[in-house]
Amino acid sequence: MCTRPIEQDGRVFACRTCDDCIATRRHNWIARAMAEKTHWPHTLSVTLTYSEDTQESRDAAQIFCYADVRAFLARLRSAARRYAKDQRLNVTPVIRFLCAGEQGDRNGRCHWHLILYSNVPLWKLGKVRLRRTWLQKLSDMLTVGKRKRRLNWSLWDYGFCTFQEPDEGGMAYVLSYCLKDQFTEEKSRGTMRAAKAENFATGYFGMSKRPAIGEQWLFQKMERLLVSGAVMPKLQFRVPGMSGYWVPNGSFRKKALWALVALNKRIAWTTGANAPQWSTLLASLEGSEADLEILNGPQEEDPDDFEDVDLFVARRAREKAQQRRDEEFIARCGRELPCTGCLYPYSDDAIRRQFGLERVYDENGEVEKYRAAPGFEHPYLRWARPGLGIHTYCERRGTKEARRVFPATGG
Repeated sequence: MCTRPIEQDGRVFACRTCDDCIATRRHNWIARAMAEKTHWPHTLSVTLTYSEDTQESRDAAQIFCYADVRAFLARLRSAARRYAKDQRLNVTPVIRFLCAGEQGDRNGRCHWHLILYSNVPLWKLGKVRLRRTWLQKLSDMLTVGKRKRRLNWSLWDYGFCTFQEPDEGGMAYVLSYCLKDQFTEEKSRGTMRAAKAENFATGYFGMSKRPAIGEQWLFQKMERLLVSGAVMPKLQFRVPGMSGYWVPNGSFRKKALWALVALNKRIAWTTGANAPQWSTLLASLEGSEADLEILNGPQEEDPDDFEDVDLFVARRAREKAQQRRDEEFIARCGRELPCTGCLYPYSDDAIRRQFGLERVYDENGEVEKYRAAPGFEHPYLRWARPGLGIHTYCERRGTKEARRVFPATGG
């Protein structure tokens, strides 16, 4: 909890500079990094340093030259495409990252800490050498304990690099440097770090943003909750591989709250009542006005507050009509199977393969109805069941209405 809260316009905000706020922010980023890791088969923690061999490297170590990191990531992605082509992998290589730049407190030299996520093995991209030995196994490349294995990686020309296990400890090591921009003398007054603030005052932090780090895991979590038909009793998550609970904050907390609102609406439209444990969730956030404002939505206005009662009645009528349209949209486009209108453009083979359906034609060769392919349920049973959001093959996916009704999957 913030030890120096700021009050403004009758509301209380965290200061973001006290020791507790910085610890909270660090814990939040570790949780997001661990959550992102669950979405990718290959994750690696990397440190990139500059050597003293050339004047160019010595100059680069004096300032944060993020262009070097961008060039490294470009070479890494290019190597990933070549690897996928050579190995004939049926995937499009993707590389996402968290990057924290640090200016060492001993010699003031800049270096970079990165967490890399990918669907291809990162250590097989380029060539990795330890002294005069070319390495092939990841276990031979990883630094274990405090004795670093200084590797020469063909994708990083400016010096040596080190690989670390991307577990919770490795994530914490990298992300401890993402907060250095808050360690200035001015922001450190009255804290335990005030005496050494200027030694830790310089840093850089960047990351992949579309989607945000950890966001895919969050929406998958909401989809699993939708299948179970309930919400969590408290706004806290268990992230695989991470000790304790993750209580999100900042903008990510708002994303989680809005996702819970969408989840509760889906369950309410299906069952006619709020999700189980919804009232418990509201009670757990009783002291947070901002959270409850999102979960409860806008408060109902009193008709006496309107000068024109007819205006109030008309507004309520529009809201009710919009709600009915939303419910019809859910019933049509949020089913386990796409509707017949979205199915029609697909050929017989495509339908049979993707949806387990067969077309039945009338005397004029027009599609009369659909029936289940061997081994599949009757389509009417699947049309009656709600899906995990708007269907992937729905032609209205990506529309403004779809994004509003299905905020987690409508885009």
